[in-house]
Amino acid sequence: MLNVDRQRIILDQLYQKGSVKVSELSAEFGVHEETIRRDLKALAAGWDIETIYGGAVLKNKIVTPSVQEMNMQMKRSRNYEEKQIVAKKAASLIQPGETIGLNSGSTVEYILDYLEDKKPLNIVTLNVHIASKAVLLDEVEVYIPGGKIWGKSGSVIGPGAADFIKSFTIDKCFFGVSAVNIGKGICHPNMEEVEGNKAMVQASRMRYIVTDSSKMNQTALFKMIDIKDIDGFVTDENFPKEYQEYMEMNGIEII
Repeated sequence: MLNVDRQRIILDQLYQKGSVKVSELSAEFGVHEETIRRDLKALAAGWDIETIYGGAVLKNKIVTPSVQEMNMQMKRSRNYEEKQIVAKKAASLIQPGETIGLNSGSTVEYILDYLEDKKPLNIVTLNVHIASKAVLLDEVEVYIPGGKIWGKSGSVIGPGAADFIKSFTIDKCFFGVSAVNIGKGICHPNMEEVEGNKAMVQASRMRYIVTDSSKMNQTALFKMIDIKDIDGFVTDENFPKEYQEYMEMNGIEII
């Protein structure tokens, strides 16, 4: 295993557990303890990590309260200008003729405002607000599952929604999110929406998170997917440096 690959795994463990032990890492990777000490020293030079006797700890593990789900009206009013910039960037990744997956969220909904030169398109969505807006666009075919609608977000929920999404081959999906956390992944406050979102990730060839930087370093009650399941983040200029470095280390594009 290359040094950089081993260090990436160690960094993930630090963010997940807050600390690591040299002896345990040495046994896990089958390398000498001195090799692990060099890895920890290299990580401490670039990250907020302190080496201690027998291991290392994360200096300032940020603990934030779990975010609560907001209704669409509240979401649309928050960070409006940043969301428009992010949505326009996301739309620039779309090519005519593609099948696009859109989950839920105000930033994802704003992507529909920038599709004029991207048609024809197929749009697969879990969200009734997005579907009702997309169906008004010329040369756009819209697909949405049936079932119960979650009032706060407008998403269709339940196992039938996930099964419906799995039947598609999606070129690119664009995800609005509630919380992104290096240690905990992509998180969501509502369990009933998680399975549909996971299904869209699995059905998609390329996966992008679309979010302003306010969602970074946040947590929510349920883990939806790992950050490593994502191909790129479409975000604003305030994207935290720590997260930029983590994405670059894991080969995740920042747009």
